[in-house]
Amino acid sequence: MLVLLDIGNTRTKYCFVNQGKRSPQQAILNQSISNAFLCENFSSVLKVVVASVSNTAATDQINAWCLGNNIVYQQVYSEIKKNKIVSGYEDPNQLGVDRWLALIGAARLYPNKNLLIIDAGTATTIDFLLASGQHQGGWILAGVKLLISSVLSETTQVKANLEEKESLAFGFNTSENVHNAAWAATIGAIHLAISKIENQGLILDEVIITGGNGDSLAQLITHKSTVISELVFNGIEAYI
Repeated sequence: MLVLLDIGNTRTKYCFVNQGKRSPQQAILNQSISNAFLCENFSSVLKVVVASVSNTAATDQINAWCLGNNIVYQQVYSEIKKNKIVSGYEDPNQLGVDRWLALIGAARLYPNKNLLIIDAGTATTIDFLLASGQHQGGWILAGVKLLISSVLSETTQVKANLEEKESLAFGFNTSENVHNAAWAATIGAIHLAISKIENQGLILDEVIITGGNGDSLAQLITHKSTVISELVFNGIEAYI
């Protein structure tokens, strides 16, 4: 049995693979990763496969724990090419591994399709992948919560209710204005990406959304989309 770990900015998602079948993902706050947690949850696995956007403290701890328990440790990194997928970055190592694995995972699910892939978490990333497997680059913008918090932290007179429902409507109070603008900015970027693709004369076969805000974004964009919460794990599986 293997365990796959996707270490993000604040949370680590993980799932098990046994005889080719993947369990539903679970999640833990990064700060809660400890040797006790690893022993309790992963002591029966033969191999740990890790993808991490930046948290070297967590990967170092997991690697050391694996070494001490005779468990194989493998970390996945962005690279120039994997199978048919070719990175669009001048320096492929600079492409976040979560984005890289989302590209691979999307292509495994939708081979030979033009794909727009949106990962809506702490940051919102937008990437375009040609049916040939060539990554056409993308955008990174602050996630919805970061967009909201940046306004609140930099403007002393602006206050907002943190429980506002997602909406693209014009707001009738400051709280609605701040929240709805964050959603509008994010949706606007997605719609612009779709327009740029279509203006090139290309057919966009699928819009794939993942990340914590995925369901909300899917309800707000006008283009048909599919939410795949475990997209990164589909990418990690290409490495096992």
